[in-house]
Amino acid sequence: MKRRDFLKASAAAASATLAGCKKVEPETIVPQVSAEQAARKFQGRSKVALIPCPSYDEDILSLIKEYAEKLALPSLRNQRVVLKPNMVEYRGGKPVTTNPRVLSAAIKFAQQSGAKEVIVAEGPGHMRDTEYLLKVTGIGAACRENAVRFVDLNLDDLVEVDNQHGFSGIEKFFLPKTIREADAVISLPKLKTHHWVGVTCSMKNLFGTVPGRKYGWPKNLLHIKGIPRCIIDLVHLIQPKFAIVDAVVCMQGDGPIDGEPIDVGCLCIGTDLAAVDATCTRLTSIKTSDLSYILLAGKTVGNIDEDMIDVIGSSVQALKKEFDQPITIKDKSLVARAGQEGS
Repeated sequence: MKRRDFLKASAAAASATLAGCKKVEPETIVPQVSAEQAARKFQGRSKVALIPCPSYDEDILSLIKEYAEKLALPSLRNQRVVLKPNMVEYRGGKPVTTNPRVLSAAIKFAQQSGAKEVIVAEGPGHMRDTEYLLKVTGIGAACRENAVRFVDLNLDDLVEVDNQHGFSGIEKFFLPKTIREADAVISLPKLKTHHWVGVTCSMKNLFGTVPGRKYGWPKNLLHIKGIPRCIIDLVHLIQPKFAIVDAVVCMQGDGPIDGEPIDVGCLCIGTDLAAVDATCTRLTSIKTSDLSYILLAGKTVGNIDEDMIDVIGSSVQALKKEFDQPITIKDKSLVARAGQEGS
């Protein structure tokens, strides 16, 4: 059976199973927000750092340290820290995954900040041969060189978590024990365009925490229940402490796997993931108003309006590039297929 046929069959089966569940609106529609959901939103102004980093040969650790104090990043002392890079798939010559030098710098930062344990964890959404991905992406080498263990979240022990006040209609999520037992989860995404949600960054990166052995590849149930809704649910369930975005070499066009490289030359760091992702979206020339999950995050997670975000370091205007946009930005009718097809 071809992969696409398999995905369609899986979607149909899951849809039948979920027949009694609440109907999910199209991906382009921002759902109504209850008072309880709105109360979760971060209050006050947000601060995001855009740190010039022209190449991966820069002293990335020093750059993170320099801006950590300016951002008032939360303490990691005596914390069990889980770093979540993007390692969804591999394509030679394409910037699909978080660069291992960014990961290595983040590991060292957590270690030097007094973390009692640092773990790198990911549940690849496409390729099931995690050992192969660790080898070809350099992420495995980064873990070994920094003496930290890697956990495959697709295969980890599971913990049932109530999804009260969620948007997806999934009443209980099964999340990896490693994520649930973490004192601090840090999202380490690669900034890329994405053909279902427009842009993938620190919040969409959390899809890799959802176990494939429970939800399938590429996390099929989350597609069926609505990718934007599930993104926001996961942000609230996992509550990452902050994000460090690899926006040195990004992906444009048919992301998150088959797009082409584009140099932006920066790191983006912040504690409000909504503000981080809105700021990174502006770097890509894609409008935040075109992305339903960003709009929903602005109602329930944090700030997405420019006048509520203090950008330090460089500026959006200085770094902004004209990204080749995914076809679904140009033709929004295609987004209706997101529930039946892969990442």
